[in-house]
Amino acid sequence: MVFNKVWEATKWTAETARGAAYVLASPGQPIPDSKIYPRMPARPWTAAEWFRMASWRHMWQYLPVMRYYVFSGFILYGVYKFVLPLFFQPHHKVLYKKGKEDAHHHEVEHWYGIRQKNQDKEYFKKYNPLHKAGDDVGHLH
Repeated sequence: MVFNKVWEATKWTAETARGAAYVLASPGQPIPDSKIYPRMPARPWTAAEWFRMASWRHMWQYLPVMRYYVFSGFILYGVYKFVLPLFFQPHHKVLYKKGKEDAHHHEVEHWYGIRQKNQDKEYFKKYNPLHKAGDDVGHLH
């Protein structure tokens, strides 16, 4: 059952891709007649069918509110995408930037720590405050 569904989906996808390639390769060809099932319902029943069958060109041309919605959407997208981040950074972006900066500082602290350990080793090799009386200090003699 699952294999059959996958097979049908693959066939449909291949047929769609083949048709798209054919249209792109020869855009001047006449559009073939649609193969419609004779008992297909005359009106859309699902939301997807209503959306697909809406007369978008008619609405764009004769309903100014349609253009208003589309252009307002573009403007609001631009405001949310480009203007608001200048003043209000989303929390995840703030955390990401702070994490990057902190990682750099921690890396610097790490290397300072390594250098300090090497300096300490060298210092205690020469001047050991825990030496016992009579020990050769610093191995300079």
